[in-house]
Amino acid sequence: MHWWLLILLVHDATEGFLQEHDLVLESSDYGAVVEPLRTSLLQSHFLLEFAIRHKHIPRLTLFTCQEPPASQTPLAKDHAELLGVAFAAKNVQLIKNLYQNELFVRIVQLDELAQLTAQPGGGAGGRRPGSGPSGGFSQTPSQAQSLAEWLDSVLQMEAFRQIAVVDLACGSLSRRFLELASTKMLYSEKFHWLLIEDFAWQGRLSTVVEKEATATAEEMEKPSGQYLQTSGDEEVPTIESFLGGMNLYMNTELTLAKRMSEAAHYTLFDVWNPGLNYGGHVNLTEIGSFAPLKGIQLHAWFQTTSTVRRRMDMQHARVRCMVVVTNKNMTGTLMYYLTHTVSGHIDTMNRFNFNLLMAVRDMFNWTFVLSRTTSWGYVKNGRFDGMIGALIRNETDIGGAPIFYWLERHKWIDVAGRSWSSRPCFIFRHPRSTQKDRIVFLQPFTNDVWVLIMGCGIITVLILWLLTTIEWKLVPHDGSALIKPKGGAPPPRHQYQQEEHHQEPLEVRPITAASVVPIEEKVPEEDEDAVMPIDAGTLWQRCYMKLNKYLKERKAKQKKSPERVGLFLESVLFFVGIICQQGLGFSTSFVSGRCIVITSLLFSFCIYQFYSASIVGTLLMEKPKTIKTLSDLVHSSLKVGMEDILYNRDYFLHTKDPVSMELYAKKITSLPTSKENEADEDEPVDAAASSTDPAKSYRDIVHSHETGAHAKDNSASNWLDPETGLRRLSGLGFAFHVDVAAAYKIIAETFSEQDICDLTEVSMFPPQKTVCIMQKNSPMRKVISYGLRRVTETGILTYHFNVWHSRKPPCVKKIETSDLHVDMDTVSSALLILLFSYGITLLILGIEILYSKWQYRIVIRLN
Repeated sequence: MHWWLLILLVHDATEGFLQEHDLVLESSDYGAVVEPLRTSLLQSHFLLEFAIRHKHIPRLTLFTCQEPPASQTPLAKDHAELLGVAFAAKNVQLIKNLYQNELFVRIVQLDELAQLTAQPGGGAGGRRPGSGPSGGFSQTPSQAQSLAEWLDSVLQMEAFRQIAVVDLACGSLSRRFLELASTKMLYSEKFHWLLIEDFAWQGRLSTVVEKEATATAEEMEKPSGQYLQTSGDEEVPTIESFLGGMNLYMNTELTLAKRMSEAAHYTLFDVWNPGLNYGGHVNLTEIGSFAPLKGIQLHAWFQTTSTVRRRMDMQHARVRCMVVVTNKNMTGTLMYYLTHTVSGHIDTMNRFNFNLLMAVRDMFNWTFVLSRTTSWGYVKNGRFDGMIGALIRNETDIGGAPIFYWLERHKWIDVAGRSWSSRPCFIFRHPRSTQKDRIVFLQPFTNDVWVLIMGCGIITVLILWLLTTIEWKLVPHDGSALIKPKGGAPPPRHQYQQEEHHQEPLEVRPITAASVVPIEEKVPEEDEDAVMPIDAGTLWQRCYMKLNKYLKERKAKQKKSPERVGLFLESVLFFVGIICQQGLGFSTSFVSGRCIVITSLLFSFCIYQFYSASIVGTLLMEKPKTIKTLSDLVHSSLKVGMEDILYNRDYFLHTKDPVSMELYAKKITSLPTSKENEADEDEPVDAAASSTDPAKSYRDIVHSHETGAHAKDNSASNWLDPETGLRRLSGLGFAFHVDVAAAYKIIAETFSEQDICDLTEVSMFPPQKTVCIMQKNSPMRKVISYGLRRVTETGILTYHFNVWHSRKPPCVKKIETSDLHVDMDTVSSALLILLFSYGITLLILGIEILYSKWQYRIVIRLN
């Protein structure tokens, strides 16, 4: 039977204090009225001080009984009824006093334990409380289940802290309750325990028996409070010896209050144990006292130190620790391998974390019981394997290796603090020949500049063509001109006019072959064609006449302006020549033409300076890096390799990132089918189908680290160890995904300075923070958490990080002759332009040859 008492009444603080004369026993006679009032007032005031002013927890559960156990001595039996009435009166008065205070109080009677543990047939069956290895009471499985259910109903684990007060005057019932709480692991930081042992009930009974009965000398020599005599002649051990068998830990908050005399005074003891399962022993330390006038008086050292710092001596407790070792070639003992930097690039974060735990171990004076595994803990066949699986199965106490803290692991383990920062990434030598290098001759200028140069060139050619044409017509030249036409220097102007004068009569003369031959060589053929008798009656002859007329008109136009076509082409060649720092041998008599020439030369000089300086600077500057993201790496020509480690395989198994999935499908291996990827891991799979399907082995390869054994021998595998993968980086066209802590050491020892400067890093996922782990609700959580903070504050973590994490090799950039060499990829664009021009030239030449032959055949047919 238990009651819920919710007290919301707030009273004046002075009402809770008692005057010392109210608590002094005025008469030596044991009265049933004076003692209950006195003890109840003392305990109520003590509980109020303990809960509100000391613990600052307003939630309290009091475990008591209706009456204390009765003694079996003949004379003491006469006072059993008096003692029971006094104890009941004390409880009633205590509940009233608690009701008047600002506490949330719950009263639970332990008499129900006697009914739940009663065996058929009556009697205790020879049970001896505290005789087991943990001071346990024997019980049947059905009784254990009923007791566990009863305890869950009266003492539930909640988010808020609460105080559990146990009245030790209940004798064996209080011991049974304490042992039941021990089996349920309730001595944690969530419950603050207070055990009250009062002289009024523990020692008064012995005093009464000595006064009213004749006892033996042996019984009289025994000090009061060393044992309790209960019904059934059960010897109840003292609370000090009984607590030695309880599951107390480093985080236990248990206070023992003992009233050793009739004075209104309690002595307080702090009770803890490094861990019964760790081989520790119970520690009782006096921390202060309580008196009505002074309240709770604690020692100064207790007030100024935290719980963890007061318990830094774990007395060489043996803590089981499991570490992850992936090095198959480990030599020496496990402790030597974890604490020495031999092959420091392997198992880097595991050995770093273990050395931090070594510092915490020395701080709290415990010892390790080491074991090893090859997996951090991944779900395989519906269960965790590796280190996490061992923690769940209680095969180890703490994890010596850090893990990535994921949501699926949260409900199975506890974490203490951050440890290692892991940063895996793709490392590769960036290829020097990129898409931009293939058009290196266009890089010095932007597109706007190139368009401006082309526009200026067109304007210059047009103006130059106009000036040369005007000069050709207006100014006579003596064998020279700005640009010489195809037929050489033009004849003098008077000769040109005289020829025109002689040609005028020719137009009115009849066109015959004899009259045309002396003047021009090609005209007789044309005139002969003109006077050729043709019958126009047929359609075929009419077509010949129209074609002949078209050819004569075209030749006539070419005779009138041969210099205009030549001047335009020469103007184009002139501009191209000055841009290329070449030029033509000519002169001009026009000042305007000379201005165009000088301006064009100055313009080409400036352009050439910028262009050549940019080309040289391009050779000297660092090559542009175009592969900056994971998507760029996927779409590049680089091959990809992965470090053969479990978290890389697990990442591809669970990732939803489309770029990572594309990388795995294109560069590493084929993705499993959706049906296989979504299949339940516990379902049986056909072995014959898995052997034929290359994607079938994907799930197995993720959970099997043994597949990395073939990495050195099988060159076709994309899962490599760090040494093999980084060795393949010496050649271009390969990217390797590895933790930088392992990669930097190998790179610094094997790569040249030039190769180091060529390296580029691209991350597949952000840097991962790792944490230290232990069992769920482990008492070591606060210990390790405090220890890691201390090693961080004192610089021990930074020291070990510098020891185990190699620094990035510096890039010492030097200008060497090899940097100025122009490779074939760089000049390939110029060669392509030259080859393209060869092809265009041959094509045009063929067209010209065909056109000339076609025209010659037409003339022959017309003739």
